[in-house]
Amino acid sequence: MRARCVPSIQKVILFMVVLVIMLQVYHIYLMGQLEDFKDTKNYPNSVWDGIMQRVRDAYKTDSSGFYFLVPDILGSNKQHPTDSYDLALVTHTTSNHLHNLVQISKRWAGPISVSVFTHSHDADFALQLIQNLYACYRHIQLNVFFHLVFPVSSHTNITKIPYHDVDCIEEYFAKSSNQNFVLEDKLKYPHNILRNLAIKTLAAKFVLAIDIDIYPSANLLYSFQRDLLSSSSVGDRTAYIVPVFETGENHILSTKQELLQNKNIHPFYANVCHWCQFATDYHRWESLQSSEKLEVAYEVQWKLPYEPFFIAHKSLLPLYEERFKQYGYNRVSQICEMYVAGYKFFVLNNAFLVHKGQKQKNTFYLEKVKDHRENKALFQDFKEELKSRYPDSTRTC
Repeated sequence: MRARCVPSIQKVILFMVVLVIMLQVYHIYLMGQLEDFKDTKNYPNSVWDGIMQRVRDAYKTDSSGFYFLVPDILGSNKQHPTDSYDLALVTHTTSNHLHNLVQISKRWAGPISVSVFTHSHDADFALQLIQNLYACYRHIQLNVFFHLVFPVSSHTNITKIPYHDVDCIEEYFAKSSNQNFVLEDKLKYPHNILRNLAIKTLAAKFVLAIDIDIYPSANLLYSFQRDLLSSSSVGDRTAYIVPVFETGENHILSTKQELLQNKNIHPFYANVCHWCQFATDYHRWESLQSSEKLEVAYEVQWKLPYEPFFIAHKSLLPLYEERFKQYGYNRVSQICEMYVAGYKFFVLNNAFLVHKGQKQKNTFYLEKVKDHRENKALFQDFKEELKSRYPDSTRTC
């Protein structure tokens, strides 16, 4: 009987060894999942106090005097290792899209400057979300600068927001995507005020300004630093165009090879404004010879209404025209001025951007047509002003 028990004991021992190994592997997996999160048990109230103090002390406004501008709301500029990077990502958002920052900051391991727009009825949630993102994700704490823009009329209400404990449950961050952001009466989303604030606070020499729901290809930052900065093609009045695509999938593509093999990808705004991205020449870009290096592929000629996303040197880059709010001409006005100022536009061979979701004509807000019409009138005035700003230029929009 004892002889028959020997194999059984060996099997039990073997099972226990395998079980221990599996538990260790699972433990390592869990630790990996929690790697992004900081220990928040002792997270200091001073961070929240600092946020609220900067809100209370807000004094700087935009040129219209309608919005308060609070740069570096966390007062964290001395903690960011940005000196080693020559390229920074610039973006803007409302609270309902801030969750995108988690994935963007994982893909972009360098400085990110994000301006957040809020108002009285949203600020409680927005500030709590900013605090939690900063406290819970190490890569956000290291690389992201947060700025706040809100109506002067909201100031008193925002200063009364009470302290919230840090909450690092991932489901909390997902809640932001399910909330419809509703502006207070007569408020218009100030895209360009937000963009300019994010740009002005950066020390990096080059900037790539994108929307918060657009993701850069993997290694774009590293490739730019390694390949293009030492290239003779780098110039102060040069815009390096990064082709942008749309996908209806949740999976964000990393490499050009992945992108070309995906059947659910098409050029950005293809169903809304075909000509807005047409000059990029997507067919030519897709047929370029494969290369490990990030390089200038070809030059394109700018023509209205072309509004690409691009990398450019910050020193001479015209800021965004802040009179354009809501929908229409807020980005193309800057491109127009760059063209008049003498910029050249070159498409990069391997870098790309992916917009999460596909734009459709019937998905815009109700006042979109009205806002576009008003901004079109402003754009006509803007074009006339450019003739005075650049009297020696032979270019016009």
